Amino acid sequence: MSNQEVAILNVGGSKFTTWASTLRRFPESRLARMLNGNDHEFRLVNGQFFVDRDGTLFNYILDFLRTLQLSLPTDFSDYQRLQREADFYELHSLADLLSQENLLKPRPEILEVRFLLQETQAFFRVFGSCSNTIEVLAGRVTMFTEQSLRQNWNNNPFPSQKLLTPLPLERPSHHDLVFQCGTDYSAGDQLVARYSPCVAFLS
Repeated sequence: MSNQEVAILNVGGSKFTTWASTLRRFPESRLARMLNGNDHEFRLVNGQFFVDRDGTLFNYILDFLRTLQLSLPTDFSDYQRLQREADFYELHSLADLLSQENLLKPRPEILEVRFLLQETQAFFRVFGSCSNTIEVLAGRVTMFTEQSLRQNWNNNPFPSQKLLTPLPLERPSHHDLVFQCGTDYSAGDQLVARYSPCVAFLS
């Protein structure tokens, strides 16, 4: 295929049309070898080169080939996945740019703390968009439930005392910390809520 011919790619079901010269911008890349018929992983199907990769991320790959600039949305966060695609296509200059961008670009982090009522149970939940932060908190946060303890020796009631009982930590995902801090129970025909006050300690 000459540089003046149009190349059509089907990347993961998304169709792209560009000049062959654009795909040959980096002669050592797999896209250039694809046009030369030297990479058998890229198959020509009905006049289109089929590539079993992420079509959404290929938009950024093709834009880089056209402009030789890395232009990403301000809220872009898939640096590792895009760098993996750049490595797959053997676009080493793009992979290097993504590595620098990923290190330098500040990324907003979300941290949510909620008390949840689900069916007959109550939960204290911490959600974080950054799994590393959640991993750190999992090793430092201890949750206790506060219970009243009343003793009766020789029929003489002592004043109520507060007893702190540690709650087991649940990890439904890499982004969650969950503590079950109460349940409902039935009393006759009525459903009675029994939620214990919770105390959190950060070591």
